[in-house]
Amino acid sequence: MSLEDKFNINLNQNLWALVVALGALGVADHYHLSWWFLWLARILATFMTLSVAAGFFFYTVHYCARKCIQTKKIRNTSTRR
Repeated sequence: MSLEDKFNINLNQNLWALVVALGALGVADHYHLSWWFLWLARILATFMTLSVAAGFFFYTVHYCARKCIQTKKIRNTSTRR
């Protein structure tokens, strides 16, 4: 069994980028790296957090709209009988 099979983590690219950005922020803070690397990591982490939040928001809106439409279809077909 290969290493990839043991760690089968399914994340989309936004979440992977957020993990990398937060990791870079942690490394920059822990090792007291130069101010430009720290600010770059902060900007990247902020941008990726907003990107993940927007993705979750639009996914949730789409999911709720789809469920609402399915519920209306089920109610319409059950009342016709």
